[in-house]
Amino acid sequence: MRRSVRNVSLVIFLLIVLGCAFAVLYLGTSTGLTFGGSGTRLVAQSKSSAVYGEVGWLRNTAPWPITIESVTTNVVNESTPPSVYLETAQNSPTSTSGKIPAWALGASKAPYDLDGGSLRYLGFALTPKSDAVASITAITVNFSGPLGLQFHKTFSGTRVAAGSSTLPDGLLGVAPYGNPASLNAYIAAMRAALLAPDPKTMATVMGNDATAAQAESFLTAEKGYAATDAVSSTVVTPDGRRQKIVFYAGSITTGALPPIDVQWSDYRWGVIPAGS
Repeated sequence: MRRSVRNVSLVIFLLIVLGCAFAVLYLGTSTGLTFGGSGTRLVAQSKSSAVYGEVGWLRNTAPWPITIESVTTNVVNESTPPSVYLETAQNSPTSTSGKIPAWALGASKAPYDLDGGSLRYLGFALTPKSDAVASITAITVNFSGPLGLQFHKTFSGTRVAAGSSTLPDGLLGVAPYGNPASLNAYIAAMRAALLAPDPKTMATVMGNDATAAQAESFLTAEKGYAATDAVSSTVVTPDGRRQKIVFYAGSITTGALPPIDVQWSDYRWGVIPAGS
């Protein structure tokens, strides 16, 4: 009887030990993968080449190895699925377009075993659709640990944007808050399009899937524009992402052309359609 009690007690003790060990493995692995190094990389595409950008890193804070099974992104406006690279060091420059950089040629891809306490930098290859800006703002990492435990984590802060080579200069831009150069570049692109004046080019500058007919109407409304016209901008939303620009044909008191509502979204500027 006593032996049976001792055996039962031993089994219970072993189950508790195993349960604690499993809990340590589970929690240590699930919380072990961390992300850092948030940043933004904006690059205009060179011809049809991919844009390459390095931003962020992954660290395994657990004492045991984990396997990064895959890294997916929330990419939009891409012509082909992006590639994700894992590097031992970050290089300079951290963004480029054209020839495949040396860091991409020497980097690893998932699946990848990440030793305990080690860190790998992230790199991306991104190819936009024609006349569009492809962008990534978050990644999801699927990984596993000891005993085949499976996990996934989504991290924000990885921001890579690739402007198509077919886009006029000035459309690709960083968030405008505290950065007036972002809107100024778009105003310069708008001026060039108004002087062309070509409906196709104007539709591209307007963005938001503007049609040739909408571009023609826009050009008609702004037909009094001249290269020497003054311009004003008014912030509509506190973050500066929506603004109103006005060109003045001659007099800044009586020569105002119809106001143009513009918005920064997905790393490019565009004209807000009427009624939006």
